[in-house]
Amino acid sequence: MQAVTFTRALVGAALLALLSCVAAPGAVQAAEAEEYDSESPKWFTTSLSFGAFWVNDANIQATYTDSGKFMSKLTMGFVPWSRYVHTEVNLGLGFLQFPGKAQFISSGAASADSVMMTMLPLSLDVLVGIDIAEEQPVVPYGGAGLAWTLWRENETGDGEQWVGDRLGWSAFFGLGLLLDRLEPARAARDDAKAGINDSYVTIEGRYSKVENQMRDGEWQTDGLSFSGWGLQIGLKLAY
Repeated sequence: MQAVTFTRALVGAALLALLSCVAAPGAVQAAEAEEYDSESPKWFTTSLSFGAFWVNDANIQATYTDSGKFMSKLTMGFVPWSRYVHTEVNLGLGFLQFPGKAQFISSGAASADSVMMTMLPLSLDVLVGIDIAEEQPVVPYGGAGLAWTLWRENETGDGEQWVGDRLGWSAFFGLGLLLDRLEPARAARDDAKAGINDSYVTIEGRYSKVENQMRDGEWQTDGLSFSGWGLQIGLKLAY
């Protein structure tokens, strides 16, 4: 009889331990959710993106082919308002460098001499996004701003080089895909400990009209133009 009683007590203790193990993770997650329930305010953003840029200028296309050129871009911004309508003022810096073949002026045919084009596109943009719901999974956005491209073209080796800049404008549109929804508990911890409010994968298209330069006190559009379309995919943090 004592053996039966002991066996029942042992089985009851084992079941109680099993139920405790099953309930513990749920309790911990509930405690974490309650501890990190409120989001921190958004003040700044940082993003790093990679993609391609297609230059429209016929001379650049002839020398460097008309295919898309690889482009990396770093963007940092200030968030003046982020309630239902999300706004940012962003400063961006891009980098492109690609080789080509010099052309004969008389015939336009490619020569054996190699040349290299380096571009540094800078942008000052105003961004407006639609962020109505809390933890909205997809945030559409768009905007426009000023564009300024610094460029250098040089012959490989110790050859000649040419430098300049062009001013203009750009307009863009894109989507931000919220990553926080994949692991809400970790996102809440990052927000509480590091101040990272949201993280996104961004897909953005941009058109730039960059062809003006200042000469002798007047704006002129002769020479190279750095207008074109760009497509970027990146990672964006709001904090």
